[in-house]
Amino acid sequence: MLRPPVGVAILGFLALVAGVGNLIVGLQLTGWVVIGPGTLGNGVFLYGVLTLVLAVVYIAAAYALWATQPWAWLFTSFIAIFGLIDAVFVAIATESLVYGFAVALLPLVTLWYLSRDDIRKVFGIDA
Repeated sequence: MLRPPVGVAILGFLALVAGVGNLIVGLQLTGWVVIGPGTLGNGVFLYGVLTLVLAVVYIAAAYALWATQPWAWLFTSFIAIFGLIDAVFVAIATESLVYGFAVALLPLVTLWYLSRDDIRKVFGIDA
């Protein structure tokens, strides 16, 4: 396994942080780990299970980014596109283009970075 470029390693680290965060929240929502007052009932357990599944997906994506698997490039691109869609909703909800642009900044940089020819070649995607 070759070492990934620094930017890909940083994206992998961010995915790992998101995965660990979702793991902690998922364990709390399912009732396995209670930090503060516990909340159970009204479908909270189902949300906890879904959050645990999301945590596994993010941790797998982190490993795939570090291993430069082609599906990790696609997954990261989709997440960045969803981030741009979220930025539009933030701009509408807050009635502030500044907040919308601030939310869109990281997805835009991520998409720009992933679309570079040298990064696409690292993932084995034809440029």
